[in-house]
Amino acid sequence: MESALAHLTARPGAFAEQWPEVPEVHHGDPVAATALLGVGDVDRLIGDHGLPASSITMAKDDAMAEPGSLMLPDMTAFPGAAGNLDARRIGERLRTGHTLLLMGLHRTWRPLGRFTRLLSSELGHPLYAHAFLTPPESQGFAHHWDTEAVFIMQTAGHKTWELHAPVFQDPLPRHRWGRIPIPAAERKRFEKGTPFLSIRLSPGDVLWVPRGWIHNGYAESGTSLHVSLGVLQFTRHWALERLLDLAAEDPEFRVALPPGLNEHGLDGPVGDTAERFARWLADLDVEQAAQKLRAGQLRAQSGPRRPAVAAAVAASDVNSVTGVPGAVLALTKSDNGVVLHLGDRDLRIPDPAAGAVLRLIDRPGVPLTSGELAATTTPDVARRLLRTLVDEGIAEPAS
Repeated sequence: MESALAHLTARPGAFAEQWPEVPEVHHGDPVAATALLGVGDVDRLIGDHGLPASSITMAKDDAMAEPGSLMLPDMTAFPGAAGNLDARRIGERLRTGHTLLLMGLHRTWRPLGRFTRLLSSELGHPLYAHAFLTPPESQGFAHHWDTEAVFIMQTAGHKTWELHAPVFQDPLPRHRWGRIPIPAAERKRFEKGTPFLSIRLSPGDVLWVPRGWIHNGYAESGTSLHVSLGVLQFTRHWALERLLDLAAEDPEFRVALPPGLNEHGLDGPVGDTAERFARWLADLDVEQAAQKLRAGQLRAQSGPRRPAVAAAVAASDVNSVTGVPGAVLALTKSDNGVVLHLGDRDLRIPDPAAGAVLRLIDRPGVPLTSGELAATTTPDVARRLLRTLVDEGIAEPAS
């Protein structure tokens, strides 16, 4: 099976087992990186693909563009519709040192969509892909931390990054930059002190930035284009929130607190609730709870790209397919087949066809034919199953 992690780190096996706690750099393949997004692709995204204005903004020295400032005057029948970006205004701002930010490219640019899907299947956490185009001798955003871990992949030009140890360890979304007070001594440390790491990225280079690490990136000579692959990590806090949701199914935790709280305070109710929750946790069926949380963990990752139109207008029979890498996030074997977890839904494949489908997933470049499937079931069931695999985005017709 192809590995997206292998493009981002020299040790994908170790990375898949444990998050690196400090930043690290991987010198990868510049051709493969540019294939995901090049400078020419940015023009095509803006001019040809009709990106919604909400997915594009610009920034310079931490100042964001005003909403609507990159849009054409309203001359369409559908105000606010996709495709009303003013490419000339974007070009003018690039020439004055503004960074162009394209957000959510995992949803709108197929190469990045496939790559992030494959990466998500390896890591088990949701991802996004944003792109940053920075003109020479310019900076869009100065020192800050992110509430998600990030792979920064340089795809064109060069960018210099300075990284400093966290001020606030492992921030959650509620702990975004600007919301947490920073002591003057800490601010001096990262604004004036020696960085933990200073690196100039070239095309193909990948910088891993753990959640909370302060980073500061700027372009020097030449235009820089990089893709930020943000890993929206599930945390212990996320698991606790889900456990609280399970506790809500117990009537004991739906009982109202007593009246007179203004007079008596919350010491008693809080202590009582904590004791009851401790007993509830002690009696918890961990395996059953984990199954419920796993369903939510998988649902948080988007489903595969489904060719709804192409599948609907194509001929009814599909005789040979190849697997789409990363389309299946995980699978669960059952007594009578296998369940494919796609993110937004599950698909059950019964025996004896399950074995052939598992081989398709493990070897996506090797075709699966209707004849091979028909050897395990009836020809009609084989044809319907191939069609389902295509409709669900798990496979595509073999060329």
